[in-house]
Amino acid sequence: MKNMKIAILSDVHLDMNSNYVGEDLLPVFVQCLKEKEPDLILIAGDISDHVISSLTILEAIEQRLGVKTLFIPGNHDVWIKQNENSLTNYQTFANHPSSLIDTPYLLSNDYVIIGEMGWFDYTLVAPHIPFQKVKNTLMDWGDHKYTNWGCDHVTLTQRMIEKVEKQLLLHQDKKIIFATHFVPYREFLSVSNSYMDWNLYNAFMGSSKLGDLLNRHSNVEYVIFGHTHERFGTTDSHHKKIICNPLGYIGERSKQVFQQELEQSVTMIQLKNFIPS
Repeated sequence: MKNMKIAILSDVHLDMNSNYVGEDLLPVFVQCLKEKEPDLILIAGDISDHVISSLTILEAIEQRLGVKTLFIPGNHDVWIKQNENSLTNYQTFANHPSSLIDTPYLLSNDYVIIGEMGWFDYTLVAPHIPFQKVKNTLMDWGDHKYTNWGCDHVTLTQRMIEKVEKQLLLHQDKKIIFATHFVPYREFLSVSNSYMDWNLYNAFMGSSKLGDLLNRHSNVEYVIFGHTHERFGTTDSHHKKIICNPLGYIGERSKQVFQQELEQSVTMIQLKNFIPS
């Protein structure tokens, strides 16, 4: 028996943060994780703004650390360039050996990690916001402008939720660590400020229906997500451990600031008396 240490991150945006600082931040990222000495790494989306760069970075992390790294894409990872298709890029992620999409990772006879990207269905918008305003705002929202799924966002979200439900039902005999990118619970949304009307923009942040599904399964012990760029740390809610501690975009053009912010955003969990499968 041993304790298993899992390093959890999301919203690392290594491309944008590196461009902002003016140098490659991957070595800083790798060194930070190396010092944590994890047995497993789990990244809950948004490594970069494209499938090719995200998978290249993902593979570099795993190769340099020699530690199994699991991943689900976030909204930025599936953004497309001209003549690309989001579903094709999503499937490219799904086919990668580090992906959790349709491929739960069995940790032991007791624990399994299940993951799915998720999407948004407007259920997290503030109740007083007219839906016509949501529709008008959607036209300028990046996840609408830079994706092409061949279906509307509500339909896509429902398909994601149905896939999650299938995996939850298949693993009712296990303790589940569940990872997604989009927000499943309203209390982890950003609050409106002078810069952003989050009462409106939270329409595009996730789905309360996913949270409802997770709540129906008491064997889900951990729920991990990001996307919001608000750090809530690890909290007890919905009879689960909720981890929402994204890195996001750093506020200064400094490698030292990136390192400090990264240190604060890495969450370590330990599974005690762990017997590998």
